[in-house]
Amino acid sequence: MYPKSDPNMRKIVIVLCLAVIVIMASCSKSSTAPDPGTGAEFKFTSLAAADTVIKVNDITSVTAQATGDNLTYTWTASYGTFVGSGATVQWTVCHQAKFNISCVVTDKYNHSEKKTIVVRSHN
Repeated sequence: MYPKSDPNMRKIVIVLCLAVIVIMASCSKSSTAPDPGTGAEFKFTSLAAADTVIKVNDITSVTAQATGDNLTYTWTASYGTFVGSGATVQWTVCHQAKFNISCVVTDKYNHSEKKTIVVRSHN
């Protein structure tokens, strides 16, 4: 009823099907936009104090500017006291010297960066 199939024709059909599949796969659209799930938007822009020279026991505001997902801020200083948390804190010191104030900003993907500034206090 049906004519016998030619084994060479069968091979040709299989090769053509494979070629079509390969061509279709290589023509898939690729995205150049960063995947937001990778934290590619994380950036610690700046760390600045409202005053970099203060009198002993005065207070200055220190601000970390950063972008990213669910940021956390970890503040440290060579000496002195922080009041507050988050992107802006208040800092004071009870004696005269130069002090390093640092902030580590971390996003939810564990990308992090540290910046340090120097603040002086005088009588």
